[in-house]
Amino acid sequence: MSRDETPFMSSIGRTKATAILHEWQTDELAPPASGAVAEGVSYATQAAAQAAEPFRTRLANYCQINSKVINVTGTKRAVDQAGVADEYAYQLKKRGIEMKRDQEFDLVHGWKSSNGAGTRTFGGYQSWMNYNVVNALTTANEYTAPTNKGAGVVGAFTTVTSADKNPLQLSHVDSLMQEIYEQGGKATKLMLSPANRRAFSARAQAAGSSTSNAGDGNVRRNIDSDGKLRQSVEIYMSDFGDVMVVPNYIMGLANTAVSGLDDAADFSALLYDPMWFAWATLRPMQEVDLGQLGDSIIGQIVEEGTLECKNPKGAGLIIGLSGA
Repeated sequence: MSRDETPFMSSIGRTKATAILHEWQTDELAPPASGAVAEGVSYATQAAAQAAEPFRTRLANYCQINSKVINVTGTKRAVDQAGVADEYAYQLKKRGIEMKRDQEFDLVHGWKSSNGAGTRTFGGYQSWMNYNVVNALTTANEYTAPTNKGAGVVGAFTTVTSADKNPLQLSHVDSLMQEIYEQGGKATKLMLSPANRRAFSARAQAAGSSTSNAGDGNVRRNIDSDGKLRQSVEIYMSDFGDVMVVPNYIMGLANTAVSGLDDAADFSALLYDPMWFAWATLRPMQEVDLGQLGDSIIGQIVEEGTLECKNPKGAGLIIGLSGA
């Protein structure tokens, strides 16, 4: 399977889940302050001053089960099909790729909270990005951040339509990079839908041009030594570090199941450092042989896992984008 099938999952780490509710801990340093103390200062005085410092926090995300089934008749396995030696093996591989794409959808586009009741769902990227959020909506109060931040819970929307959304701007990225930096993080990847990816390149190209003085303000070279015309921007050098711009086609798909949104396609942009995320596997992908039902061979693919966000303050989210 190509890494392009699952850009976000392919970029993050891997770890092991050992329970339905996968738990981990995060910690943060005390904010910088003057460290001067009096000569001969007592232990009790310093201990009292440090008592208010941040402590470790336990975070958790529920494991979600993903599954696909295979149903192949005996005839299909017996006949010689052009290009397919074994229909069951072909369907097994195909469904496996589809299931990974489904997981990618829930990771970057599902807008689901962590939920342990009924059909369990893991909280995707958006549910952990409640500290650093740049809101591009015309009416900002149409989005309400959750009060329980960094807990795998998504914010709430009210009647957001296409008229409320706005194009991605470089200022959105710069503002979010600054927010993440001030929290102590340093984002290295900007993940965008195909439409937002083109919009970003267009804004960056326009920012590198000057109309007031011919050629004076043009800080880019469109044509390299091989004669290739460069339209896209792959690395964005911001005031707070370099960011790799990565397209993710799944973020451009329609998702009308998000409460309060007419369509979540192209709606958000992810700005993160892959080191703060991992896919935690409770049960790795495996084939379950269900045997023969009549004249058909039945099989099932199952995988169970969740998203681990090691530092919710180390990444961010831009919402309210139109994809233009």
